[in-house]
Amino acid sequence: MSRPRSTDPSVALSIAVPQSLKTRLDQELSYKQSRSKWVCHAITEKLEQDFDYESISDMQLLGMLYSRGIIDLPIFTTLKMQVEEIVKEQ
Repeated sequence: MSRPRSTDPSVALSIAVPQSLKTRLDQELSYKQSRSKWVCHAITEKLEQDFDYESISDMQLLGMLYSRGIIDLPIFTTLKMQVEEIVKEQ
């Protein structure tokens, strides 16, 4: 009897990393540890990490909204001036 197929099969992923980063990773892992498993775990941890929205300044947030095309230049400029006024008052 054959083994059932995985519901989430692995796929090959080719990425480029600096040699120094690969060396550090290889030094971190023992001979029998899987580099792929380690990288998958690191990616999962990063994706599941709660984002700290409080750490973004108002100006950074405005820049992000503008660069993503969510707000246009006139709205960006108006909001930027309002944020600058609030910062001066504090």
